[in-house]
Amino acid sequence: MQRFEVIADLFCQNGVETCFALLGDANMHWAGAMHERGVEFIYTRHEHAAVAAAAAYTRSSGKMGCASVTCGPGLTQIMTILPIAVRANIPIVIFAGEAPMGRPWYNQMIDQAPFVQACGAKYFALHDPDTIVPQINDAFRYATDSKSPVVIGVPFDLQKQLHNNHENLILCENVASEPDSHSISANEIAFVAEKIAAASRPIIIAGLGVVNAGAKQACIELAEQSGALLATTLPAKGLFHDQPFCLGVAGGYASEKAKVIFAKSDLVIGIGTRLASHSFEGGQLTPNAFVVHLDVAPQTYVQGRHAADLLIKADAKYGANALSAVLDRKMGWRTPTMKQVTSDALVLPDDSITPDGLLHPMAVIKQLADTIPATCHVVNTSGHCAYYAAQMNKHPQSHFTVIREFGAIGNGTSFAIGVATAFPNRQVVLIDGDGSFLMNVQELETIKRHNLNILIICLNDGGYGSEIHKLRADNASLAGSLFGRTDFAALAEGFGISGKRLTNLANMRDLFTEYQHGSTPTVWDVPISDRVASPVMKKAHPA
Repeated sequence: MQRFEVIADLFCQNGVETCFALLGDANMHWAGAMHERGVEFIYTRHEHAAVAAAAAYTRSSGKMGCASVTCGPGLTQIMTILPIAVRANIPIVIFAGEAPMGRPWYNQMIDQAPFVQACGAKYFALHDPDTIVPQINDAFRYATDSKSPVVIGVPFDLQKQLHNNHENLILCENVASEPDSHSISANEIAFVAEKIAAASRPIIIAGLGVVNAGAKQACIELAEQSGALLATTLPAKGLFHDQPFCLGVAGGYASEKAKVIFAKSDLVIGIGTRLASHSFEGGQLTPNAFVVHLDVAPQTYVQGRHAADLLIKADAKYGANALSAVLDRKMGWRTPTMKQVTSDALVLPDDSITPDGLLHPMAVIKQLADTIPATCHVVNTSGHCAYYAAQMNKHPQSHFTVIREFGAIGNGTSFAIGVATAFPNRQVVLIDGDGSFLMNVQELETIKRHNLNILIICLNDGGYGSEIHKLRADNASLAGSLFGRTDFAALAEGFGISGKRLTNLANMRDLFTEYQHGSTPTVWDVPISDRVASPVMKKAHPA
């Protein structure tokens, strides 16, 4: 048995069912062996897209993500998605191979480890045949425990050698370390209970830690006991979509009406969240609130700011239940009036008038929110249009995927590929901007080839929206930010995909019905005004 076959066996033993890849010298034999062992392969047209798709696959499904690129330039192409996965705490195992050890010179040779480490990811250089087996198992264990991507480098001449040591090929039990769920002292519980009892306007902000711990109901019960309103971070958006007294997303993407309510809070309990700066608008969201951070890894200082006043180290479910158990039920600001106020805060405004007569992005989103059923899986991307897509409140957390860490655009199509692969029976709707879409437009071929059930809605303002509005606010030249509106319907048809141009919102329902019945990849080109700046942009860059 050749060593690449042994490595393939180990990947399968570690639970890999799907792999996103682009082939080259350093990974092609391994990929073939994986395919022979029944692993599903999604072959992309760019290395970045392969790893980005794996990240979305993992984030949406909870399964171990796997991607593969070749050595050298294949590896350097993924330097943007690696820090995204690191900051988003997404475990991915990436098989990158390495240049051959037995050659004095190889054109694609480079020291790969520093690139990976500079991005915050872990690099496993496997150069010793006797340690390959335990190190691969260690790599999977590290990815699982640290919730972070790892890159495995095995020289491709070493991969093709016979593996004579067949011992220890059986996977050691890979058990993720569990947080100390029972670390809360009675004094800590009593102190937080006093804070809740004294608070008039508490808010619970839940993150993905609540999702991962299965703590949704525990948080709802805590809110009911404490009289608190509910909210989520952007990645956990939709967790409380069916609950009254819910403010939706916290932070810069909160609705303007919700921000008014957040500002009145006197107590915030962040559960299963890092208390990231963007979730609190750098501290501006809840300026007068005492902040409790309940998490398996709570921190006082987060991203350069004082984020929490009290730290409680606990699993989200255990911590929320422990607090609920000692509280006397109170109304707080869960009054009939506030129920209506929070409901109104999530109603999308009737924005429609634009200076140039083109579609208003909020009007497009409002129509989409009324058109796309909750059974569809919505993927939100980065960039200017992401604010508008984040205002859709119908979809549960299980059917909404957003990965915003690192602020990079160009990932939307790849993320949609990952989600569609994870859920082949779901219709996946990607809402993207034209600048982002064009960065990986070649993946339309991937979508066509694998017949992935994806509707891409491209909000087309003819350039880079964020930069347009920043430059206008500074009365600066728009050169390099405005390019003209690409005909994405025609472009899609060039890839063999259905392309439609939507200029009248009255036609949206018919177009969506057509997409639903066809269940084939589709691109909508939706020309929007480049004169409308999102509230986030207006606040950051006032005219």
